[in-house]
Amino acid sequence: MELRHLRYFIAVAEEGSLSNAAAKRLHTAQPSLSRQIRALELEVGVRLLERRPRGVSLTPAGRVFLDHARMALLQVETAGEAARRVEQPDKPVLIIGFLVGQEVTLLRETLRILREEAPDLEITFLSLNSPQLALALMRGKVDVAFMRREAQTTGLAYKLVIKEPVLVVLPASHRRARQSSHRNLPARSSSALLRPLQP
Repeated sequence: MELRHLRYFIAVAEEGSLSNAAAKRLHTAQPSLSRQIRALELEVGVRLLERRPRGVSLTPAGRVFLDHARMALLQVETAGEAARRVEQPDKPVLIIGFLVGQEVTLLRETLRILREEAPDLEITFLSLNSPQLALALMRGKVDVAFMRREAQTTGLAYKLVIKEPVLVVLPASHRRARQSSHRNLPARSSSALLRPLQP
């Protein structure tokens, strides 16, 4: 089993679409990606994906395989990082992920606290969307992240740090726009600080 097959499968599972995974994540042609997924399913011996008119979904076997595929890639990447650190020892680095747009409100205070608590720490910042941050955390590419809770994650601990109001913007002519009450607005969504669970 080749690592690229695992990467392809994970991309398709997370995108829920062969065409989106091929275009956005893997930069390959969809027919080629379909062949790679079929080859993986043949090697594993079970169907991992259900093809639907609008995308794909995981079979029960596919859901189990997805967790193990992520772990296998994580272990390979961790092994490479460990080997590189031995060859090129550096001062400690903390990589912090931010949901795109949250840097404006959270970066200054985060930086102030870290400079006070750990002045010798090298700090790197990364801005991504929530699914990408969750994946980076699971792969060990990010140490901690400010993001929204992602349902399909494993090995992450969430801690609520702020709540965000959810606003609905409507055309002035819309019948709901004339209401003065906010009772019909959706519930507030939360942002969370995540970190990988310690073994």
